Amino acid sequence: MDSSPTLVVRNALLSGNDTTVDIAVDDGRIAAIRPAIETGGETELDAEGNLVSPGLVDAHVHLDMAFSASGDRRPRYNEGGADREETIERTATYFVEADHDELVANARRAADQAIANGVLHLRTHAYVDGTVGTDAVEAITTVREAVGDRLDIEIVAFPQYGIRRDDGSAEAVRAALDTGADLVGGLDPATLNGDREETIATWFEIATDHDADLDVHIHERGATGMRTLRHLAEATIEHDYENRVTASHAYALGDAASEQAPEWQGRLGDAMETFAAAELDFITCYQSTPRGMPIRRFHDAGLTMAHGTDQIHDLWGAHGNVDALEAMLVESLTLDGYSTNQGLRSLWNLITEQGGTVLDLDDYALAEGAPANLVVHHDPSPEWAITTNRTPRYVVSASEIVASDGTRQ
Repeated sequence: MDSSPTLVVRNALLSGNDTTVDIAVDDGRIAAIRPAIETGGETELDAEGNLVSPGLVDAHVHLDMAFSASGDRRPRYNEGGADREETIERTATYFVEADHDELVANARRAADQAIANGVLHLRTHAYVDGTVGTDAVEAITTVREAVGDRLDIEIVAFPQYGIRRDDGSAEAVRAALDTGADLVGGLDPATLNGDREETIATWFEIATDHDADLDVHIHERGATGMRTLRHLAEATIEHDYENRVTASHAYALGDAASEQAPEWQGRLGDAMETFAAAELDFITCYQSTPRGMPIRRFHDAGLTMAHGTDQIHDLWGAHGNVDALEAMLVESLTLDGYSTNQGLRSLWNLITEQGGTVLDLDDYALAEGAPANLVVHHDPSPEWAITTNRTPRYVVSASEIVASDGTRQ
């Protein structure tokens, strides 16, 4: 190299490589990856023969509710007994009463925690309805502006109360897209909203009017959920929206994969063909992934499935640290067949390449010319990084060291 790079990471192992390399970073990009870089950097890090990866991806969180269960000696709203409808009502009340500055402070705290954990790309859902309008979206937009040079944030306008059962939610989604949201969200068209076809049609009407992608929660189980997922894929094709729609949670996939009857396996295979034609993406969240979720089967078939934290110590659940490695450790222990090295590599794929695909990240890779967003781990491989679950040694965003051993810089 003709001049000193901004940063050089030495003695790095890349996923899939067995020999170490040096990585030179300059002007926000990876300038070179070579067995040895003779030119010294303005700053140098020694990976000591351990893994260096791209920034991790958390494709589904709720920054707007972060830490809403915190503040008392024990987690609030965590005594059990509340059903989904009661929690939706509680959520609506929470945002009516929420203070803007507190929402911003909590979301910023979660964003900083994500960065320290090596997460440099995330997609967050932000609550909207006919009463609170775009308040939560505005809070998250404020946080995005504050951390945008370190953390890439996409915002989904999420009408959790139901876009068809709440008269103002559709207009709130439209207003949110004008305010700073990037995607149209939604929730359970057949069960919560009571009309699968009309609800999905409303989602697409708003999305096409605003030229926005969709990311919708599909919690519906069993045959009901599979019908919803197929209808969503068919509507995607009808609207020429291929590769622009994500189904989050998609519990029904785990239900279908767990069924041993040949006809169910055939139905899942047929549905996967429709999903592939629609280029439909999927996100599973470790706090609620069904044991039979067909992660490896989807990846092997060329379908995209990524991962999200979902809750961050909020009124829906007391867990969630915006820690992709911790999440994959939990998945490896709870899902059938994912504790092996092959399974661990599949889980690693959820929080790296697959996440980059769902978020449509350009040049998501450790390669020359790619953005200089990288993580220096304490372990030599993805398998060990998951199983030891150690906070990254260094996190680099746009050439700058933004965290070290869990401490934000």
